[in-house]
Amino acid sequence: RGQSQLQGLAAQFGIGGGGDAMQSPQFYVDLLRSRAVLAGVGEREFHVRTDSGMKTGNIAKIYGIRNTDSIGRAAAITNTIRGKARAVVSARTSVITLRVSDKYPDMAVQLNQALLDQVNIFNLSQRQAQAGAEREFIEKRLADAQAQLSQAEGNLQSFLMENRDFRSSPNLSLEFDRLNRAVNSRQSLYNALASSYEQAKIEEVRDLPVITVLEPPDYPIQPDPRRTRRKATLGLLVGLVFGIALAFFRDRVAENRKIRSDEFAELAALKREALGDLTHPWRPFTRVVRRDRS
Repeated sequence: RGQSQLQGLAAQFGIGGGGDAMQSPQFYVDLLRSRAVLAGVGEREFHVRTDSGMKTGNIAKIYGIRNTDSIGRAAAITNTIRGKARAVVSARTSVITLRVSDKYPDMAVQLNQALLDQVNIFNLSQRQAQAGAEREFIEKRLADAQAQLSQAEGNLQSFLMENRDFRSSPNLSLEFDRLNRAVNSRQSLYNALASSYEQAKIEEVRDLPVITVLEPPDYPIQPDPRRTRRKATLGLLVGLVFGIALAFFRDRVAENRKIRSDEFAELAALKREALGDLTHPWRPFTRVVRRDRS
């Protein structure tokens, strides 16, 4: 529906209302990546033909997610599904295209259909909950309108019983018109609320799909291109750059180590000489004498 029951009721009395955010195509794109949908998909059971035979189970079993922590397990499941699904909106037609990629075609098709089903379930539950809240609101307002209508009708009835020949008096005629308008106004409000109340009751139990699938998920005619050459070239370039950087780094480390080893050897020799001078005090004088003779 383009308008909710409350918006439609407000429009009948000249009160403007904003649009429904759940009608926006971008809402469904974001919904397909939300935990509200992905968690429900993660609990479903899939039947997938693999290289080793038929595999049956939920997302955690199919992809081998074994987190012991419940929070980490749920996050891993949602991230796995989110990484395989991609939704885009057409700028011209607002049609949403949902693509799911997986190494097994069975899993891609079933996962795509599960996402669509879960979006529909979420949408239905939200709209039914909204219709239930609207029904409760209108029900209370309907009781107030009925009480006001009964009061207005009682006032008009009392006037007619007390003034049987009111047409002959201008004042009484004006009073009759005022009371009659009050009754008509209360009656119009009551009729509008009663109609909206019945419509809200219908919407609360309506379980028809609210989204239209133009093309159901189907097996691809051929596998998605893996771009092997492009990936191999890119990997070769990355490996080459990494190799050059690693060789340069190792060369610098070796050079620094050599410089440090020479300095360390010189320092060790000076240390030994100093210790020898301390244990043999005459050695410095001997070196001086030898230097003078030379």
